Amino acid sequence: MGRIITAALTAFCLAACGAPLEAEPDAPPLAENPSGARAVSGDRFTLEIEGEAADVRLAGIRAPRSGPSAELALARLQALLDEAGGDLALTPAGPGRNRYGALLVTATRGDGSTLQAALVAEGLAAVDSYADNTAHTSRLLELEEVARNAGLGAWGLRDLLVHTTDPNALAPWLDSVQIVEGRVISTGQARDGRIYLNFGTDWRTDFTVQVMRRHQRRFEAAGVDLRELAGAIVRVRGWMYEENGPMITLDHPEALELVDAPEPARLPGR
Repeated sequence: MGRIITAALTAFCLAACGAPLEAEPDAPPLAENPSGARAVSGDRFTLEIEGEAADVRLAGIRAPRSGPSAELALARLQALLDEAGGDLALTPAGPGRNRYGALLVTATRGDGSTLQAALVAEGLAAVDSYADNTAHTSRLLELEEVARNAGLGAWGLRDLLVHTTDPNALAPWLDSVQIVEGRVISTGQARDGRIYLNFGTDWRTDFTVQVMRRHQRRFEAAGVDLRELAGAIVRVRGWMYEENGPMITLDHPEALELVDAPEPARLPGR
């Protein structure tokens, strides 16, 4: 059954996703023709590099950790690794290693496409955006949207979710990376310069997004005026934690998608 599902997803992606995502052209390869690749999860694998065992994490994506999709993603990554064989090149991404010591890489096949693009396009991974690794984020977001709208893979099985901004519904998902979509009710700026996007009328309990002053220039450079987002529907992704209700702190514009920007709604009593 798993092979049938994978084949159907692959056929859909070839038809819908267009040109493959290419690896960063200026980054020197970490390894070419590595051997013994074995998937550990849907976005992580081990292999040998120059005779040494290495733990490798696919940068820029996040596969489900539980549910039936976790097994599907693991099996698909192993199939992709087997198909690539000796034609797999690993290019360093972001800081090079994550906090657990795993190598962060872009994994490119002989045809120039990446394992990241394949997994996202098939709905078996979501985009995991970081400020130090945004070279491919825009393209991956496009692939994710196609897969999500089509209900492919983990999106259809609901092992990957886009949450509403209801703070009670968000509570079980605190202290994890999540995607949240909703309308910005108002914006505000604190004395220390940080900007808040409020998704409810009570900032003490509702979902909120904040952007520290030191990171705001990145948004300005991308043409995003955070203070003018009142009334817009946005989709944000990042680590969600508790601070006067559920909160996500953004430090780069690729983690914020503008879904719709209607005229700001008038608040009750104002």
